Amino acid sequence: MAKQEKLIQDIKAIAAEHGVPIIGFGKASDIADVKRYGPDSFDFPTLISMSDQLPLDAIKEARTKPSIDLRESYKVVNRKLMGTCNAILERLAEDGYKGYVIHPANRPDAENLRGFVSLKAAARVCGLGWIGKNGLLVTKEFGPRQRSITIFTDMPWDGEVEMQECQCGDCRACIENCALKVLKDQPPFKYHPPSRDVTFDWEKCGKYEARLVGDGSKPEKACGRCIAHCPLSYPE
Repeated sequence: MAKQEKLIQDIKAIAAEHGVPIIGFGKASDIADVKRYGPDSFDFPTLISMSDQLPLDAIKEARTKPSIDLRESYKVVNRKLMGTCNAILERLAEDGYKGYVIHPANRPDAENLRGFVSLKAAARVCGLGWIGKNGLLVTKEFGPRQRSITIFTDMPWDGEVEMQECQCGDCRACIENCALKVLKDQPPFKYHPPSRDVTFDWEKCGKYEARLVGDGSKPEKACGRCIAHCPLSYPE
């Protein structure tokens, strides 16, 4: 087995050992048109994107009201994903490669829902899923009921990715059940909406999320209605 192939297999094995079920590789050039914020230290050519599910009970709780359990589950899954990334970074370093983790909770512009770079876009070009009508990453395994994380690395990768086409179809469950009615009807698309501006009122959504997180004087909550009402969030 070639050294590079062995490294790829080891990275997949690390994800499996940590209980992270979805992992893919891609090229940063495929998201060259996606705006980035913050330092240039993650300007590497290869993407490693991973996703793990959120618990069903927390999602079900969010069907009718903001959920404390859902917000806490975000943190639990984030820690699990970060632990997996740290193990992968150690393995990359063994072969002399560097990496930079884009953490899902690190948002330089939280109120406008902007992270350092779109994790959804990174996951999509790594073949994990598509961007749905709710503006979220949707996978065949868990629908929008998951969290994702991405490593930018200087590890070379020249594989091919089969992009997943949108399977939302005529479903409007997320649009009809949005707590703030900020999700918009939009023209059909193949892989992802043309922009977040035509998908939802991100400013209104961001301010609502900021209020749910609060100032620390009360337990943090998450909305999650667009996740909780998506039929793909629930195993058949």
